[in-house]
Amino acid sequence: MSTPVTYRDLLIDRYRLVHDWVPDGASRVLDVGCGNALFTQWLRDRAGVVCGMDHNPRNCRLGQRDYPALHLAAGAAEQLPFPDDTFDCVVCSDTIEHTDDDAAAVAELVRVVKPGGTVVLTMPQGGLFGWLDGENLVNGLFDLVRRLRIPKPRGGRLLERFRFRPHRHYPEATARRLLGGRVEVVEVFQSGLLLYPFLYLIEKCLESFAGIDLVRADYRLLRRLRDWDYRRPFGHLAFNLALRAIKRRES
Repeated sequence: MSTPVTYRDLLIDRYRLVHDWVPDGASRVLDVGCGNALFTQWLRDRAGVVCGMDHNPRNCRLGQRDYPALHLAAGAAEQLPFPDDTFDCVVCSDTIEHTDDDAAAVAELVRVVKPGGTVVLTMPQGGLFGWLDGENLVNGLFDLVRRLRIPKPRGGRLLERFRFRPHRHYPEATARRLLGGRVEVVEVFQSGLLLYPFLYLIEKCLESFAGIDLVRADYRLLRRLRDWDYRRPFGHLAFNLALRAIKRRES
């Protein structure tokens, strides 16, 4: 039986990019939208202190249990509980599109990073195959079932409590506007064309309809294929967008 290859075991695709964009020797790094810290724990080799924020308290409890060296806290990206100019680097990977107020969330990222510090931001761009977005297709199907108001045998209706906010996509110009004038964008990477969204859709279907726990499942082939596509630049046609920015020093 092979050893499962999971987010815990492979540092690839956007996680590798974010990891490599964190400056060497950073004193303090913050990961906003850390989930249960499967990626955040990789940042321990990049910084002295690694903190994580997630909106879900359960994620933070699980992450703290598995990675006690991290400093995790629950809270909204729009209201980070840190003073101005606290971190050498703030990363936010594929989280902004889920926030209630993306402009407020990005403003908070910029606020808590030190002048001269780094902000690393990744998000779906959409591109040519944005319509293949697994979050929108699968959750859109669940939302359709909810709106059909299909009765359940023992009362109530199927998925009557399900709520769905569409997965937002961000062209480069929109992402730059969100970052604003307090930072200088120094690197942009637009990558992944068809394989990345298509394989993510397969993973989402396996998780949603087959009940497969992808955190523990061995699916190295899918992950490596997705990584192969992610590492190739496709410009405005790409599904993924990543930006590295430096906070301007006050003159």
